[in-house]
This record gives sequence, C-alpha cells and structure tokens, in this order.
Amino acid sequence: MRQALHAEQERVLRFARSAFARYYRSDPPPPIEVSEPERREFAYWEFGKQVMTRHLAFQSVEEVRRRLAEVVPLHAYRSSAYFRYPAAPMEEKGWEGADLVFDIDADHLDLPCVEEHRYSVCPVHGAVDVREGKCAECGSELKEVEWVCERCIEGARAELVKLLNVLTDDFGIGESEVEVGFSGNRGFHVVVYSDAVRKLDQTARREVVMYLTCEGIDPSVLGLPWKGRRTRGLRRPSLEDLGWRGRIVRAVAKHLVRSGELAGWLEEPDWSAANPSFWREVISRAIAEERVRIDPVVTQDVHRLVRLPWSLNGKTGLAAARIPLERVEDFDPFEEAVALKGPPVKVRVLFAPRFRLGGEEFDAMEGPVEVKLPPAAAVYLMLKGLATLP
Repeated sequence: MRQALHAEQERVLRFARSAFARYYRSDPPPPIEVSEPERREFAYWEFGKQVMTRHLAFQSVEEVRRRLAEVVPLHAYRSSAYFRYPAAPMEEKGWEGADLVFDIDADHLDLPCVEEHRYSVCPVHGAVDVREGKCAECGSELKEVEWVCERCIEGARAELVKLLNVLTDDFGIGESEVEVGFSGNRGFHVVVYSDAVRKLDQTARREVVMYLTCEGIDPSVLGLPWKGRRTRGLRRPSLEDLGWRGRIVRAVAKHLVRSGELAGWLEEPDWSAANPSFWREVISRAIAEERVRIDPVVTQDVHRLVRLPWSLNGKTGLAAARIPLERVEDFDPFEEAVALKGPPVKVRVLFAPRFRLGGEEFDAMEGPVEVKLPPAAAVYLMLKGLATLP
C-alpha cells in the first residue's frame, strides 16, 4: 500500500511540475520583479527535494527568470536583506540593511471558520470517520487538511488594511515605498522599502511589532480612564486624535453605536458618563479590535527570505500576486492569482468542499470521484492532498 501511495504522489508531483513549467516558461514570461537583485540572496525549493537551495546570486531579474524557467521550483524566494556578497555563506555575506517585512496569515488569526474546514482525509476513501488517527474503514494513515475559505481571506484582508493605515498615518511611510502581495495561499505580505527602515536592527523592529500589536500598551498614558490610574494633566482623547489615542477612541465610539449605550456620547465624549469598570471593558475590546495581528518573527528578522512576487506557491499553485494599493480592498485572489491555464484534465478527487477558483464554482465532492477540472483547480486540490491522477 505504501509503495502504491508513494508512486501515486510521484505522479502528482510530476503533473504539478509540468503545469508550473508551462507558467515559468511562458512567452511573455511571468512579471517577476525584484528591486536591486544584485544585492539579494535568492533561494528555492525544488519538487521532490527535502533541502532548500539557497545562497544564490543574480545580477538581473532576467537572470532570475531564466533560472526559474530552468529549475521550475515548488517555491521561490529572495532575501529582504541587502548583502555585499549575496552568494557567500551567511557569516560572510556582509549585511547592509533589510526591507521591513510583514506577514499576515489567516491561520494565526483565530478566525471562527478555521475549525469548520479542518478535514481528515483518507488516501483511499476520502473524508472519513476517524478511529485513533486512522481511517475507520481501511486503517490508512489520514492526511490532515486545513482548507482556506473566503472568510479566511477576508479576515486577513481586514488586518492588512489596518496595517497599511498605521504605516501611512503613524509612521509616515509613502505609498511608493510599500509593496503589497498575496502570499499565494492564505494571507498577505507587505514590504516597506523606505531608506528610513533599511538599517533598523532586530531591537528596533521588535519595537515596531510592539507598536502595531499594542503589546504593553498603557491606555492611561494616552489619557484614557484605565484601572483607576490618574490621567490628570493629560488632555482627554477625542475622535479626531492621531495615532492610537484617536484609533482607540473611534473604536470605542463604534462599540457604543452598536450597543446603543450612552446616547449622545459621540456628539460630546464624556469619560465621566460611566464607571471605570465599564470603560476598562470597552477600551480593552477596542484595543483587541484595532491592534494589528502580524507574525512578529517575520518582522523582527533582518535576514528574512520573502516569496518572489508572481512566483507560484507550492501549496496551492496560485501566484504570489502583487496588489496595487488602490486594489487592496477588492483584490480577488481566487480569481486574480490563478496563473495555471490549459484544457481540463481528469483527476480523482478524494474530497473537496465547495470552492471557487478562476471564475468557476465547484460543488462539494464528498467521496472519491473522477471529474474533469481546469488545471488550476486540479493542481490546487492535488497540492493539498485532495486529488490524484486516475
């Protein structure tokens, strides 16, 4: 059984790689762009390999494209850091700075929909009853699949919008210094190219994380009523204030509107209109809603590898698409990140919930069934372990 499953997985990987190859070798080539490529390290995972190939250096984006077309990687990356000698071992590269990188992943957001689409899938029988971690029908080891739904993407998008607002409003980052991208799977990346952040060390980047996530925030320092601490001498925050003062007050106002409490507070905010425990609860909720939930490890890392824009994500076959700032709120990754084209192919679907991809909607498939799917949908399910070749 194991040998048969291994052979089947090999066939799936060969099929996926051929689809990736058509993308990377297309004419015109994918619109992969990297600023200052000669100062960056490049890396990639190859299909079927267990070790990343890294410490690569290229002098131009054209060289990068040629290597991608030659190798056809499962995943492809470039460094956020700038090096004097990008191809040298890490301790000899000569670090000269790094972009400021943010990662927002739906898997880290505790979204209520996540538990709805975790599936245990048998390679023989599809979605099945589980008995001690194995298929109750045949005893096969199960694959745990974490699906990504449209609510996941919307949850990540909400965090992305908050992040961009803080970067531009509080940090003064210009729009031309920000790159936004879809990860190709379940979230978004933001890269800041500003000279003002390039030399920040890990400690400074940690402070950026703390500011965004409100870690250690003391509302009383902002003049808000908090745990009985005196705010005498501080101007009470108002709806028009900048930074976290105004952001928290506006979130408090939204809560009061939703709950119908303290009518008239919006016209003339009066912090003495309720007892301290009430304000503590409302302010705590406001901070929880407004803080930006990013992956702190990514932002603090001054050597981080970042997915190449418009490269393919080896977990889905979707492109890590660049997103213009004016398109952040309406960009549709299930449509605009679909890069694999071609005639329909026959696949054996083990299981799939209802999903939408590339302008088509696909009904749920509860058990092993042979169907014809567009290559993007076929590869999407294959890479998630939900489909094989018949």
